[in-house]
Amino acid sequence: MKSVRKFVLSIICLFFVSGLYANEHELKNVPKDFIGTYMPVQMEMLLKEYMSYEEALSTIAESSYDILSLEENICYSQVRFSDGYAVLASNFEKWSFVKRGDERFILDENGLSYHRISPKKNDYDAYAEKVLSIIFVDAIHNKNISISGSNVTIYGKQYHFDLYPSYVDDPGALYLSGCVLKIEGLGANIYTTESTGKWTSRRTNKIIQSIPLFYWDDENYNNLNASKYRNSKNDLKLLRNLIYAKNGYKFTTEELKNIFSDFDWYKPSNSFSEDSLSNHEKNLLKTIKEYESKKSKG
Repeated sequence: MKSVRKFVLSIICLFFVSGLYANEHELKNVPKDFIGTYMPVQMEMLLKEYMSYEEALSTIAESSYDILSLEENICYSQVRFSDGYAVLASNFEKWSFVKRGDERFILDENGLSYHRISPKKNDYDAYAEKVLSIIFVDAIHNKNISISGSNVTIYGKQYHFDLYPSYVDDPGALYLSGCVLKIEGLGANIYTTESTGKWTSRRTNKIIQSIPLFYWDDENYNNLNASKYRNSKNDLKLLRNLIYAKNGYKFTTEELKNIFSDFDWYKPSNSFSEDSLSNHEKNLLKTIKEYESKKSKG
């Protein structure tokens, strides 16, 4: 009989403790117009700075929630919510909610801001697509590259991006369907990986796909700096011809024609003239040719 009483008491205690736990995460007065999935504004900024999901994620890990899914009476955090973590109600009471037109922002208990990327809760695909669209901001100008939710298609091959940290010890890498994408100079390479343990893997030297002009965009065109690419003969060649392509030069070699014709910003013109180049472009070309000359002599 005593054992039965102990069992019953333990069950009662378990439900009591569970109730306390649930109450400390149960939210009240959640603004209905703010329900949805949020990304830290800092995360967006770090992604643009590092062009690396892993580095951005590790940087914000200690200072903010890495994702928010706000529901009617609870708010989950953590990527994929794998540990079931929920925001404390006592912290939620200190939050502020800001509207800017159709956009929604949350300021947490530490004053850190989050931008709503989807009005749906637990919208993993919207979060993944946001990450990919930032990292692939230049590459998606290539007609052979497209993003849809958690998937990115590169020259006919589809890769899946998972929000879990990849456990690949390779700073700056992006883990896609068991492969690693690495931005290298004016391009990016996709490498195979090999297992190094139950949960870990590493990048091999085997390249399965290369993407030219990956890390370039129209907005930053005037800030191009040749010295950044001076150690790569191939990058210098791409950069030099990028200037001509930007001004509508019609390439005669199949290699360059194939590279630049894939981008939506390339508009070849019969009226191209060296005189149409800006002073910055002319100086940049001069510097590039000097670097190329040194490389050929070396």
